[in-house]
Amino acid sequence: YALALRSRDLGLYRQSVAAATRLAVLSPDGLLGAPRFVQQLIYPTYFGDLVAAEGTDQGIDPLLIFALIRQESTFEPGARSSAAAQGLMQVIPDTAVWVADSMGWPNFTPGDIYKPYLNVKFGVYYLDTALEIFDGDVYAALVGYNAGPGNAQHWLASAATTDDDLFVEEITLSEPRLYVRRVLANYAAYKRLYSDQP
Repeated sequence: YALALRSRDLGLYRQSVAAATRLAVLSPDGLLGAPRFVQQLIYPTYFGDLVAAEGTDQGIDPLLIFALIRQESTFEPGARSSAAAQGLMQVIPDTAVWVADSMGWPNFTPGDIYKPYLNVKFGVYYLDTALEIFDGDVYAALVGYNAGPGNAQHWLASAATTDDDLFVEEITLSEPRLYVRRVLANYAAYKRLYSDQP
């Protein structure tokens, strides 16, 4: 518990989440039985002002954005994946260039994507684009965010079902299938912990 708090206070959010998660797992009551404050350390709302502003601008539930950020980077602004995805929302460099062009963002340079305000703006814009492509279908949009809209469209057509869970099961690659499950599990936790708050 002390490590989770100290890590949080130092801005080491990934370590804070990991320590709080370990605390809850070791608890006799488990994650759902842990005090709400500990659960909120596991599912935090860091960068809340940025997320709320971009969610409002794009009409996306901020809790979904937090769920995505938690999965993508565990709130680590300097995160970089083996696929070169960068920052809080793990925006791929080519996607960042596309978003910058689409938004008319002046003087964009690749290193800018690590700035939290820009990363969240670009990531939410890309998520909103995926939601528009898939008529608000969160499952398909998340697949598109992770594996590209073209792949999501292919899997959606192959699944030939309106059942979101069956669609996810039809995804032929394990990484996007697991990704969607984890983001949606995060989203459920965020709604449980924060939906009743002003």
